[in-house]
Amino acid sequence: MKSFTSISIAFSIALSSVQAFQPSIVSRSALRIRPTPKQSASQVHSFSPFDFFDLSNAMSTLDSFYQTTPYEAAFTTCGIKASAADFLAQKRESGDNKDKEKVEFERNLAFILYGGLYQGIAQYFIYNVMFPQWFGSGHDIITVGTQVVFDLGIISPFLCLPVAYLTKSTIYGNTPIEGMKKYVNDVRYQGLLLKYYKIWFPAQCLTFGVVPEHLRIVFIACVSFFWLILLSSITATPMENAVNEESS
Repeated sequence: MKSFTSISIAFSIALSSVQAFQPSIVSRSALRIRPTPKQSASQVHSFSPFDFFDLSNAMSTLDSFYQTTPYEAAFTTCGIKASAADFLAQKRESGDNKDKEKVEFERNLAFILYGGLYQGIAQYFIYNVMFPQWFGSGHDIITVGTQVVFDLGIISPFLCLPVAYLTKSTIYGNTPIEGMKKYVNDVRYQGLLLKYYKIWFPAQCLTFGVVPEHLRIVFIACVSFFWLILLSSITATPMENAVNEESS
């Protein structure tokens, strides 16, 4: 229970930092869709919990949420997604082993922070702010291909994946060097990069070629839910086990 409470506190603190990081804080009243010159005040739609019983209103509300508060939306979506993915991975690993029935909250916290801070906030900034400046906002083959190659060839092996290992290493009280050793070990003996590319090459082609900018992180979150289940299992494999699996 203490571990669960600490995770809740850490999640709240991280979410507060997102609000401070966001270039412009949007108040709750800003969640209302502002009227256009052609709309009257009675036509303006306000957010209500009952909107989610109406599919069209629910989609409109969610779309507004991701457009008006992109960093908060990215952190919340990816943090919850990462936690759920790791939880399922832990349950799958435990199986009928009673010694592993308890959830490792430190491990889950590592994935919450990695999911929310990197996959949410950092990737939103990289893909929706920096990439358009570096490569343009076109959807032609050259522009999309350049973004995919840069993401998979530079960002993924040198930023995305190392951050996951460094985050988990820090949460477990290990040194950054130990985290990087585990990363290199999994690349060599667990086929980490090959598994990553099999999933993310087609996914990122859709991300940069089809998906609207403000929904990119949502799409990535959907794909990475399944990827994080795999990554969670890979990172949980002790290095000596990984070497034995490769040699057998």
